Amino acid sequence: MSDTPPKPRNWTKRLLVASLALNLLVAGVLAGAVLSGGPKGGLQRFDLTAGPLTRAMDGPRREALRDALRDSGAFRASDRRNIRADMTVLIETVRSDTFDEAAFRAALMRQRDRLQAGQAAVIEAVAAQIQDMSREEREAFADRLENQLRRGPGAGRPDRGETSDQRSGG
Repeated sequence: MSDTPPKPRNWTKRLLVASLALNLLVAGVLAGAVLSGGPKGGLQRFDLTAGPLTRAMDGPRREALRDALRDSGAFRASDRRNIRADMTVLIETVRSDTFDEAAFRAALMRQRDRLQAGQAAVIEAVAAQIQDMSREEREAFADRLENQLRRGPGAGRPDRGETSDQRSGG
C-alpha cells in the first residue's frame, strides 16, 4: 500500500474556476453595458445581462439609470482590484501542494457577493425608472423591450439616431 495521500479531483477545481470565470464575465458585461451604454457601431454580443432593459429605456431615462448605477457604488474600481486579487487567491490555492478548500470557498463567496451587489443595484435602478413612468411611457418601454428581445442585442437602439417611428417604418 502506498503512503501518498489520494490526489484531490482536479476536474472539480477546474469546474469551480470555470464557473467563477463565467460569473465574472457576466458581471463584467453587465457593468460595461450599463456604464458605457454598449458599443457605438461595434460588434454585437450575446446578451446575458440587463442590457435589453437599459437599451429599451429612452435617452433621458437611460442617462438617469447610468447615473443611479454610478452613484450606487456597486461598480467601483476597487471592486475590479478585489476581483483580480481574489482570482489570484483562487489560482494560487488550486496550484498549491495542499488544497485549502476554506480559502478557495471564501474567495468564491466574496466574488459571489460582489456579483449579487451589482445585480441588486441594477434591479433597484431599473425598477425605480419604471416606477416613475406614466402608463403611456411604460407601454412605449414595453414595446421597445419586446423589440429588443425579438431582434437581439443592439436592435432598435434609440441612441443610434433612429426614432421609434423610423424603426417601425412610419
